[in-house]
Amino acid sequence: MKRWLRMGPAVLLVLLLVLGLAEVAFAGDGTSRALLKAAGLLAALLGIVGISIAGYFSGKSYDSHTGWERYTHGAGQFYNRKPFRRERPTYGITEKTVRLRWEDMFFNRLKTMGQLMRPPDGGAPEWTPEMGIEKLPEPLRGFFIEQEDRYKATLKAFELMKKQKANWENFKVQFAIADAWSNAHASAYQDQNGEFDFNRFFPPEPTSPPEEWDYRGIRREEPLSFKSPKHASQLVKKIAHTFGATLVGITRLNPDWCYQGYLRGVGFGDYEVPQHWEYAIVLVSPHEWDAMYVNPTYGTSYDAYSKLRFMTGKLEAFIQELGYPARSHVPPRFYDMVTPPVAIDAGLGEVGRHGLLITPELGANSRLACVTTNIPMEVDKPVDLGIMDFCLKCKICAEKCPSGAISHKDDTEIVRGYKRWWIRDELCFHTWASVGTSRARGCRICLAVCPYTRKNNWVHAASRYIDPRDPTGIGATMLLWMQKAFFDYPETKDFMPPPLGRNATYHEPPDWLQTDKWFDVDRTW
Repeated sequence: MKRWLRMGPAVLLVLLLVLGLAEVAFAGDGTSRALLKAAGLLAALLGIVGISIAGYFSGKSYDSHTGWERYTHGAGQFYNRKPFRRERPTYGITEKTVRLRWEDMFFNRLKTMGQLMRPPDGGAPEWTPEMGIEKLPEPLRGFFIEQEDRYKATLKAFELMKKQKANWENFKVQFAIADAWSNAHASAYQDQNGEFDFNRFFPPEPTSPPEEWDYRGIRREEPLSFKSPKHASQLVKKIAHTFGATLVGITRLNPDWCYQGYLRGVGFGDYEVPQHWEYAIVLVSPHEWDAMYVNPTYGTSYDAYSKLRFMTGKLEAFIQELGYPARSHVPPRFYDMVTPPVAIDAGLGEVGRHGLLITPELGANSRLACVTTNIPMEVDKPVDLGIMDFCLKCKICAEKCPSGAISHKDDTEIVRGYKRWWIRDELCFHTWASVGTSRARGCRICLAVCPYTRKNNWVHAASRYIDPRDPTGIGATMLLWMQKAFFDYPETKDFMPPPLGRNATYHEPPDWLQTDKWFDVDRTW
């Protein structure tokens, strides 16, 4: 509708021009004909002027620039959050909260144990499972002594990864394009063997403490002074959008979200959050939509994360050029904080049952990165969009999670003093290490099946408007009924490879990811 409304004036002007030129062409002699000629010429002139004006405004619109997506210059951040701003985030806070620790992140535990078993220098193993928990270094030893079930689940993850690597031989033809596409994105920071190559990194990884590294690009004796914090936040957001960010939010950084026990550029050990990490600028980018819907086998995380690395790297450099310290934090591993709660504090959305950020524009298809700085900026407030209330009823992500990692509970839980659903990360990774995929990808089924993860059509637009404004909850109930009644979901086991499943995906893969459409291969699937 908006498109037709925008086109309406131009269409009217074109009609005036056509009618005017037609009148001139077919008018004969005589006074009345002369008047018709004059009227026709005037209409033609008005039409030409009108088309010129319409063309001018069309030319000024970024939508008309071929190759520039709708999200550039902030057009993708279209949802009006003002009516839903709150002083406190919806995830809830108890009286006593606990700061995250390095070992709380599963990938940190997995990586460290892997390097102990297979040292990067090729030397003898420093630890093997036969040695048991007691021989692990701290903080892993203490973590697993308190939670032995998670130790066993981690050992199972190594077994599954080994089996998955061998099983890849059965699927490498079917998913050849998906594998190449994922690895092309990953080449921004790793080699073809999946090993991180720091020579490829932009921005480079810190090699010194934040008090040095975050200031390294500053050349000014004094930082440029903004007219006001509002000017600062507006400019930073505009620049982040020009670098490619779909959504941008700003918040004061809660130290609880910074991992304790390890700091990039410093190493292991407890530390105080640097004083110049006053603010966090959150950048959001979606996965490519069609590939995201065909997880877990065709999708990848590297498309969004590789773009976010370039965005935050440029923003880091831009801020330092203005005379302020800056540091980028980008998953999958190169960050010093957990990003979803920072984005929630920045007013971009709410946490879902699956532990991911859900935004009105992108749903769960929202990948995040942050830049920390001390620019005095106007911050965004958290929002209450009714998303957590919807997640209480929905449970689709929990029902479709093959590993059972997502909670089915009817209410939130208390995790480190914050109210949210607990995600059993080791079990989540069990699916990562089981699906018929290459080592470059993972799962992300919960992103694809989430009812909020929909392209921007009129149904989704109506849902965004109605649900947060409906105090009865009837609208959400109806929307959820429609979602479950009219959309087909594979059985949970079907997401797994044969013989248990059939490498199912939520949607059919797009043609550009189907190997047999483009290559002369024997179809065995």
